[in-house]
Amino acid sequence: MHMLESWSLQLTGRLPTIFAGLLVSFVVITALRRFIENRQHKPSLPPGPVPFPLLGNILSIDAKEPWLTYTEWRDVYGDLVFMRLLDQEVVVINSQHVAQALLDKRSRIYSDRPYLATRDPFGWTFNFAFTEYSDVWRLSRRLFHQTFRSNSALKFRPLQIRRAHELIINLIDDPQHYRSHFATFSSSVAMSTVYDYEPSARDDPLVRLVENSLELG
Repeated sequence: MHMLESWSLQLTGRLPTIFAGLLVSFVVITALRRFIENRQHKPSLPPGPVPFPLLGNILSIDAKEPWLTYTEWRDVYGDLVFMRLLDQEVVVINSQHVAQALLDKRSRIYSDRPYLATRDPFGWTFNFAFTEYSDVWRLSRRLFHQTFRSNSALKFRPLQIRRAHELIINLIDDPQHYRSHFATFSSSVAMSTVYDYEPSARDDPLVRLVENSLELG
């Protein structure tokens, strides 16, 4: 009886060590399996920073200003940078020329969108910018192009100039809230052209709603 109690106490004291060993073994086996799979089925990918096991490169990116990290990587790896965020593989395009060549001239290959889990709960299903490549997406893009292509968009020039004047006045009167003024400018132009809604020059409730939705999304 005493031997059984002593064995139980020893086993209880070793449980943290056992769990830690199992966790380390899981990480090592997972990383090794992924390494072997990548070696066997390795596609032609752009260069990029070396990812950590499981986490990938998520710890290397500035969460508040990720574009600064991408700019630093461009100097090291070039205009196309491959990285891994947890188990998701990502290619960052760091050049306008490359972006146009891939996303515009080869849109049939690269026009698909990743699935966004927040799209349905936040009511963004109507927005074809978040829709997967399909017949619905192609129809929506055709209708969008008819109204907003370069030649047709000239009719919105007076509206843009008027909103630009309001932006300048807001920046002069209240420079501390410049972020809000720029958000109002961009949102007001889009809401006027798409929904025929004229937001107020400052603190419009629908403009704030759009900003909050984008932050949550």
